[in-house]
Amino acid sequence: MTLLDQSKAPVSEAPASQGESITVGSANPRRRLLLVIAAVVLVAVTALIAFAMVYGASFLRVNAPQRADVILILGGGLDDARYWRAVEMMQAGYGDRIVLDAEAEVQKFGQSNVDLAREFLERSHAQNTTVCPVYADSTYGETEDAARCLGPMNVSSVLIVTSDYHTRRAFSIFKARLPHYHWSIAAAFAPYEDGGGPQRMLSDKWWKNRRWAKTILAEWQRIIWWELVDRWRPHLVVQS
Repeated sequence: MTLLDQSKAPVSEAPASQGESITVGSANPRRRLLLVIAAVVLVAVTALIAFAMVYGASFLRVNAPQRADVILILGGGLDDARYWRAVEMMQAGYGDRIVLDAEAEVQKFGQSNVDLAREFLERSHAQNTTVCPVYADSTYGETEDAARCLGPMNVSSVLIVTSDYHTRRAFSIFKARLPHYHWSIAAAFAPYEDGGGPQRMLSDKWWKNRRWAKTILAEWQRIIWWELVDRWRPHLVVQS
């Protein structure tokens, strides 16, 4: 073979080491796995956002009243919508007595909500309605105040009345903490939240109204806290 023929001969590449072939071969499956995981996460987040947009408000609403020995109005709310909803339920035959929870600790202009509630009931000549002082600052704690007021009444079934967005969490908490009562719940429409109609939780686009969006997001925060933290506390059931 001449020197010219040697220069034209193909140059063979050195074989890759075994370690290099393993690295190259394993890179593609790992990359594909990461892409699949990223796609699954993206789909899950998109589905969660879509669910929140459509059902974020309506999921919180439970409206399933039943005839009960007493109607319990939970404390809170910025107006008296809960009270008038309870009166409507009593007139419709869902109960013969009303217990009105009212905050007792905080005073404004020299009066607590307990004082204001009692004065209101006297002025309106309310029948079969009593005020239950509430010292707790949460729905979880309110169950203990409600148990104290319900105990002497010798009742076995209670119909809760509270604001529509509050119903699911309140219903769940009272059933878990006071299981010896039979519970049902009625939703009160609170127009001050966004000015919508009574069906707003089923049809209104809650995320387009600043005040209503704040209410929904705050309630979701509380219901998640209840499900992940408060529900698992020791001594969950209130002792009578």
